[in-house]
Amino acid sequence: MLFPAQLYTTHRGINNTRLLSPRIWSQVGNSMLAPDGYSGGYFILDDFRGFGIGTAVTSNVGYYVGEAGTYYSFEDTGGAIAQLATERTGAVRLSVDADDNQETWLQYGNATSVSSVISTTSGADKFLAFECRFRPNDVVGNRFVGLAEEGAAANSFIADDGLSIADKDYIGFYALEATPTVLNFGYKKASQTAQLAITTAGTLAAATWIKVGFVYNPAAPPSRRLTVFVNNEENVTALTATNLAAATFPNGEELSPIFGVKNVTDIMTQDTDWFALYQAD
Repeated sequence: MLFPAQLYTTHRGINNTRLLSPRIWSQVGNSMLAPDGYSGGYFILDDFRGFGIGTAVTSNVGYYVGEAGTYYSFEDTGGAIAQLATERTGAVRLSVDADDNQETWLQYGNATSVSSVISTTSGADKFLAFECRFRPNDVVGNRFVGLAEEGAAANSFIADDGLSIADKDYIGFYALEATPTVLNFGYKKASQTAQLAITTAGTLAAATWIKVGFVYNPAAPPSRRLTVFVNNEENVTALTATNLAAATFPNGEELSPIFGVKNVTDIMTQDTDWFALYQAD
């Protein structure tokens, strides 16, 4: 039996297991369980226990099928995407070979799909939560985990030599080759200036799982309108209502989950255990 949020307390202590982070998803529970019994929204979760090719890679583009639906990819000649047979709880590996500037990207849906939006417009300002658990098996090159505009899984989503992320709408976590162990958090609206919101939001270690996520709550105090989490710990730095209203933020832009890697001259592999996305209607 479900009870209104006011009648129970969700435990939100330290939790760095493979499970969803309580400090993110308890907020979703509160959002969905309104006192009047009304809840509206949708939840997308893929644990990658069942994942496989839908359409073979042609001209570097492939299509896949997972538990949550379909995906499309960009895979350089030396890139590959496959489910891991060694992970009982499900995981998908993205890899590239050692040729310079090879990249592999996997995005939810297809090249025209959208699944979420972060908006400050009255009536369209809906609660959103995102989290992903992934493992870099090396700490070289470039990587990104987050949300980006439709069709972002394409050549040079991260520029050659790791200088920047493409001129697209995005928000998420990334590491660039100059400091590959440093996981930053930033965002951009296409044609605007990229914003590095949090330097060293997390630290990457080889063969070590990490959980990253964020919550947009339009009812939160203006000073903490969008909060950022790594391994269930909330960062002291948050995005303010002013940040979200600025021209540089992808305010009102359609976004979908995306993750992937781009190398220098090293073999890179990154495993994704799961991702989860919730947005209120």
